[in-house]
Amino acid sequence: MGSDPPADDDPLEDPFADDPLEDPFGGDPFEDPIGGEDSGDDELERTFSEISRSTLLAFVVVAVLVHAGLFGASLGVMLIGFRGQWVGGSALAIGGGLALVVAVVVYRRYSART
Repeated sequence: MGSDPPADDDPLEDPFADDPLEDPFGGDPFEDPIGGEDSGDDELERTFSEISRSTLLAFVVVAVLVHAGLFGASLGVMLIGFRGQWVGGSALAIGGGLALVVAVVVYRRYSART
């Protein structure tokens, strides 16, 4: 009954105790190989350089308006439904709805131009 060596299934044993400098994700098949194909940053930069300025601006404006509209409308409805705050909730819901309408108008104007 001396000191027995720990079992192989010890939950407190460090699985990375072999070599502290070894990359634990070194054999990851989804990781880009060094010196291989274009990285995602190069592809993204090339895509942004090919897009016209007006298209990028329209996309950003519509994206911001849709996010703000959904946030405002949903928060306004929740304020009305859960807390009974009709004034603030109504203002947020109406403002969110207007932001969504403006996003649709901007999208349709840009689609009609192209």
